Amino acid sequence: MEFPEVSIIIPVYNSEKFLSRCLDSILNQSFNNFECILIDDGSTDSSLSICEQYRNSDNRFIIIHQKNSGVSAARNKGLEIARGRYICFIDSDDFSQINMLEKLVVTIEKSNADVVCCGYIENYTERRISDEDFILDTVSPIEIIHFLELRQAFGLVWNKLYRKELLDYNKIRFALSTKFGEDMLFNLQYFRQVKSVYISSDCLYNYLHENLNAVTKIKLTLAECNYRFDNVSDMFIQIDNNAKSLFCSELLAKDFQYTIALLFRLYSEKKITIDRLNTITRLKKFYKENQAKNKFTTKVVSITYKMLLFTPAMIFSFYFSLIYLIYLFFVKIGNGKSRFVKN
Repeated sequence: MEFPEVSIIIPVYNSEKFLSRCLDSILNQSFNNFECILIDDGSTDSSLSICEQYRNSDNRFIIIHQKNSGVSAARNKGLEIARGRYICFIDSDDFSQINMLEKLVVTIEKSNADVVCCGYIENYTERRISDEDFILDTVSPIEIIHFLELRQAFGLVWNKLYRKELLDYNKIRFALSTKFGEDMLFNLQYFRQVKSVYISSDCLYNYLHENLNAVTKIKLTLAECNYRFDNVSDMFIQIDNNAKSLFCSELLAKDFQYTIALLFRLYSEKKITIDRLNTITRLKKFYKENQAKNKFTTKVVSITYKMLLFTPAMIFSFYFSLIYLIYLFFVKIGNGKSRFVKN
């Protein structure tokens, strides 16, 4: 049996309105040697039926059905059975350019890079990583992560082509312990192992905000917040070899904005005050030991960071409650999209 060059992994959950558009973009790819693994994550609409239509007409489409377990479990299931040399992730409510696979495969084979990263089109606006193609192979992993993250291209899995061998050898999989920031955690595991990254100037993926259904809807908890913070922030420092470089401190500064978004979500629900204070105390300790520098996008974020460092946890909690109430009043946080956390 001939093995496919690329395994495309697509978690599917209640995306009947967008699924055919996604699968058509794969069916019409200029590169043909692929398998498309569809992980139905317990859909209750006609998504599974749509998947079956494509499988019945093209044996490159494979369907795996599982009870609703979330996007990480779905992707991990796909990685278990994937046979391709390269791995590509696509979300069922998005779609790819018809030359996406061809360009990514040609690039990774020609450059021999460990991963290829391309730009994307977000709601029909181009998000280019660079104006020209080039390879990063003489800088440290923390510099590579810094370059991509500051261009909003790191904590994504669908704009990259991965080597399956590297994933399997290092036992890299999606964390099941968190439902927020799992793509970032996955990439941090992968990129700490890479020696070369090819940056493509092409925008080959279409990322849309049309689907209100996530693969799994689970409310954020303090445990989720702590797990995500511990792992992402600690891994930045590990990859930096505890050198406390400017690259690392700027990554921590950017990640602090995400932490604020998580705290906003926690304050939107009824939580035990002592648990909040414990989380804030842990944040204070971490940032005192590992300073975040520069790259605060607004004065509000900068002031919040300084308040966290220099005020007692109880006072900061009170201050943050006021910020949340003001934000709730003006933006109606419960009904709008977060800038930092995908709803």
